[in-house]
Amino acid sequence: MKRLVASAAAGLGALALLCFTAQAQEKVKIGIVGHFSGPFTASGKQFREGIEAFTSLNGTKFGGREIELVYRDVGGANPAAARQAIQELIVREKVAMLGGFYLTPDALSAIPIVNETKTPMVVFNAGGRGILSQSDYVVRVGGTLYQTSSSAAEWAYKNGARRAYIAVSDYTPGHDSQEAFRERFKSLGGEVVGEDRMALNTVDYAPFVERLAGAKPDVVFAFLPNGAPAGSYLRGMTARNLMKDGMKFIGLGVPDDPDIPALGDLALGLYSSLYYTSTVDNPENKAFVAEIRKKLGADALTVFTQAQAFDGMTLIRKMLEAQAGKPLDGAASINAVKGFSWKGPQGPMTIDPATRQAIQNVYIRRAERVDNRVVNVVVDTFTGVRPQPTGN
Repeated sequence: MKRLVASAAAGLGALALLCFTAQAQEKVKIGIVGHFSGPFTASGKQFREGIEAFTSLNGTKFGGREIELVYRDVGGANPAAARQAIQELIVREKVAMLGGFYLTPDALSAIPIVNETKTPMVVFNAGGRGILSQSDYVVRVGGTLYQTSSSAAEWAYKNGARRAYIAVSDYTPGHDSQEAFRERFKSLGGEVVGEDRMALNTVDYAPFVERLAGAKPDVVFAFLPNGAPAGSYLRGMTARNLMKDGMKFIGLGVPDDPDIPALGDLALGLYSSLYYTSTVDNPENKAFVAEIRKKLGADALTVFTQAQAFDGMTLIRKMLEAQAGKPLDGAASINAVKGFSWKGPQGPMTIDPATRQAIQNVYIRRAERVDNRVVNVVVDTFTGVRPQPTGN
């Protein structure tokens, strides 16, 4: 009888182990929320390209689990559509983790669902305040407006600017960048001689440029959406020949690499502050650039959204590897990346354990002609820039 009981117990133990192992090694679905149609289609395309570059270089099996990527389209600045996409991913597709999120409203739409289901969520880009403070299940790999704006202020002051003019688009990210630049520049001893908040639907920037010219600042800090708005504002400034009088311009990611061809020589000499550019000189970025060019052509320029997706997948891999052989758990996934450091296309990065945001480099970029085309070249680097201490 004792031998029978022992044999039965051993059999049950083996069955439990078999079931446990099968659960630990089953395919895991990762839901990616992005804009694959509508006005921000480029960002969704770039997220996918960055993810595909990561899986090409690293495979699709992490911690003994094969991953399956499930994409959902938000289709524009539409929180209701984002919420529906997230519900479908979690309820219907039964994804174990979420990634993506280009706009802050997209990420905020996910918070109630993520909290209820305890689903870990990796924010690739959305940099507005208030996202991470509302959920313990969210981590952000993208830089914040505070990091790039305060670094721009430090660079401007370090390079002799004492009088600054701030021009931003009139929506929450613009307001956040405006406040961060103003606070840091004034704390260093600089003076803000004028500020503009410009409606997102502005077509003619001439009145704003005239007001700026009259203020005679040493430096202009600007934040506008990339594409047509940024291009129109920069054309207005260059048409007025403001930079020829010694005034410096530094934008928050403006001009970005994809917009430079449309500006051509008008972009030359313009500075920008961002956590990535295609010319970042490290082995990880060189491998990343080479992989993107395999897919998109030898002249393709990599962009920050591709790099964010690549680094976001690094976090997802870490979460899965940390739970190899164990049932997946949302809290354990997030705990696994607190304090995690790695080197990626954007440079050395660490997830701050206190805020779950990326401590990373911010690059000051200058548009220069290289190999017969104008690109952003790194001219200064602020290393290990921390996320804002509050209001994350």
